[in-house]
Amino acid sequence: ATAMTRLREEICRIAKAEIGVEEIDGTNTGERVNEYKAATNLPSKASWPWCSAFVCWVVREAMKAAKVKETNTFKRPTTAGAWDFERWSLAQDESTNTKKPAGTDIQAGDIVVFTFSHIGIALTSPDKGGNVVTAEGNTDQAGSREGGGVFKKVRHVGKIRSRIRFTV
Repeated sequence: ATAMTRLREEICRIAKAEIGVEEIDGTNTGERVNEYKAATNLPSKASWPWCSAFVCWVVREAMKAAKVKETNTFKRPTTAGAWDFERWSLAQDESTNTKKPAGTDIQAGDIVVFTFSHIGIALTSPDKGGNVVTAEGNTDQAGSREGGGVFKKVRHVGKIRSRIRFTV
C-alpha cells in the first residue's frame, strides 16, 4: 500500500478509537479535548469549538503511525476553522486533493467539511441513499456542531460542502 493509503487507513482507525471521548460539562475543554486542541495554532486550554482540532489531532497521529513526514510543500493541518481546511488543503502540494462540491465522491479517510461550519472524517463512502458514516468531534447525538464529544454520525452528502483527500 502507498504511504497515503496507509495514512487514510490510520486516519479511520485513530478516529474510530476516539469515539466516546467527552468534554467536561459543556466547557469545550477536558484532558483529551485539550490534547486535540494542542494540535492547532490556538491555545489548547482555552474554551473554543474543537471539531477542527479533533481532525488536526487525528491527522497528526495518523501521520506518525503511517510514517508520513511534513515537507517544504506539505504541512499537516493546524487550523481551528472548519472551512479554513479548504484553504489549508489548496496550499499543499499534490499530497491533498480538494473537491467542492464533493457530491458522492467521498471515501473512507477523507476529511469532510460540512455546509454548517463543521468538519469530520469520513469512515465510509456514501451508501445508495447518499449517507456517509463519519467520526466528528464537538458534536452530539442530535448532530450539533457545538456538542460535547466525539461521535459516530451518519450525514447526507447534501450537507457536505467539500472533501479533502490525501492522495500521494
